[in-house]
Amino acid sequence: MAVSGRAIDRLVSIAIYAGFGCLSLWAGIALINHSLGARLYKDFLLGWEVAAVTYTEQGGVWPPFSGGNHVEYMEQVTRLFCSRGLSLPESNTGRPYLYRFDKIGAPEEDIFLLCFSQRIILYGLSSNTFTLLDSYIDGKDDPEEGRFQGRLSRDGISYTGVWQL
Repeated sequence: MAVSGRAIDRLVSIAIYAGFGCLSLWAGIALINHSLGARLYKDFLLGWEVAAVTYTEQGGVWPPFSGGNHVEYMEQVTRLFCSRGLSLPESNTGRPYLYRFDKIGAPEEDIFLLCFSQRIILYGLSSNTFTLLDSYIDGKDDPEEGRFQGRLSRDGISYTGVWQL
């Protein structure tokens, strides 16, 4: 049985429109995810950077950190910042130092921020998020150079980033 030219034209047209539709959907999702990454950096991380630098310049005394008291330490830092009138950025969780990064088509990332006088440490970054933040902070993607450096975490999946202030 021979297929008519008209049927072939229709099938080719459907394939082309479906291809353009998929391409548009992919580009839209990529654009949304990129804007979510920009929001993480500009609305959350830069707010913490400003608060940490301001607190240090005001002569604030940082609480002791033992290496195993991450949450308690960040609770103390949050209270100290608020007592000095420093505003902390909005978080999408109940804690100002924990951010849930939810991109389309990727698993959620719970990013924990640990703030010190000279650096901010970020735990729970995916490789894509680490690369995105590295390009925002340093202007280039190199995990071993610049102000934002990092390495693969012990779990073998997520990255830990260290941002020198």
